[in-house]
Amino acid sequence: MNTKAQLFCAWCGVGFLVFFTIGWWFIAGYIPPMSPAMSANEVAAFYQENTGLIRLGMVITMFSAALSAPWVAAIAVQLKRIEGDFPALTYALLVAGAVGVVVLVVPPMVWTTAAFRPERSPELTLLLNDFAWLFFVMTFSPFFIQNLVIGLAVFSDKADAPIFPRWVGYFNIWVAILLIPGGLITFFKTGPFAWDGILAFWLPLLVFFGWFVVMFPLLLKAIKQQALLAEPK
Repeated sequence: MNTKAQLFCAWCGVGFLVFFTIGWWFIAGYIPPMSPAMSANEVAAFYQENTGLIRLGMVITMFSAALSAPWVAAIAVQLKRIEGDFPALTYALLVAGAVGVVVLVVPPMVWTTAAFRPERSPELTLLLNDFAWLFFVMTFSPFFIQNLVIGLAVFSDKADAPIFPRWVGYFNIWVAILLIPGGLITFFKTGPFAWDGILAFWLPLLVFFGWFVVMFPLLLKAIKQQALLAEPK
């Protein structure tokens, strides 16, 4: 068993949080998010005034997105321990994690496209900005499935010493549920369900980042427990 590889994959989750925060928030300046009610000229001005920072921030953000893949793989290894020879939920987690990487990569590509030619028509910049934000916030479904299958797998663990505590199952189910409001942003340009709203953006964002913070030490513990069980007696 390659414990070091698993630990590396687990720490990639921390890397994702750090680099994503630096690139998307501190450098590119997408926190707080732009209002979907902004005019084309206002959106274009944002890209014209922050062109270099947006480009640099998106490079870092896209790099961070790739780090979420080994993180999900590390969790999948532990789910495989729970499921044994027929790991349907583990496979579902891996597929959802792969789709999640796409969801995290595409919006930065679109944002950097908007910043690539900031002199273009404001209406075209607005279109690119709309597409990126809608894609980023509205595509909650792979993360919903990701957390759902983790929760179901935890509930299915009947071992005397379960890999994850049972409350982790409830936690992941609630995380999945709290991501759902992001899917409603297509109907709103203002208010709590807009892409800058408290229910559609801020709550899912805090829940998503909080999930990493909670799962990371639990994952490290599970990996180390697995290593101890694999040692010759």
